[in-house]
Amino acid sequence: MKKIHPKFFGIYIIFALFTNSLLANEQQVGEYTVHYNLFNSSMITPEVATQYKLKRSKNIALLNISVVRNSTGSESDLSSDSSTAPDKVVGVISNVFGQGQSLSGQHKGLAFREIREETAVYYIAQIPVFHGERLSFDIQVQPEKKGKLIPISFKQQIFIE
Repeated sequence: MKKIHPKFFGIYIIFALFTNSLLANEQQVGEYTVHYNLFNSSMITPEVATQYKLKRSKNIALLNISVVRNSTGSESDLSSDSSTAPDKVVGVISNVFGQGQSLSGQHKGLAFREIREETAVYYIAQIPVFHGERLSFDIQVQPEKKGKLIPISFKQQIFIE
């Protein structure tokens, strides 16, 4: 299995988010788009795991949430640097919380950690999983840590290589 180099972690996350768009891994609400993706933590390199204090295991999935503004060039985005190109994707700092649940009713609490890379902001939660497990997720996202909550619900079956 290919490993993800630390320098390209953000690029991988963006690639994973956008290549999985056929699976409806984004939700647009008002001026924000929330992207979400679940992948096995064994896909990241040991260097990335160490850098971001993540556990690598075939039995741990990473749930990634990222919020971007649909319009460009807002001063309330992550970057307040006026040199940021107006068409550059800029992550929006947000509150993110929620929980997962297996079909058997077992709750999986989600503790999201914020990871920043240049103009990107990711919220990552580690989740213990087993092969074939079907999980449903209920996530609440509050862009810019104020205002209305955006509910995100999705189901995904976990496959371990």
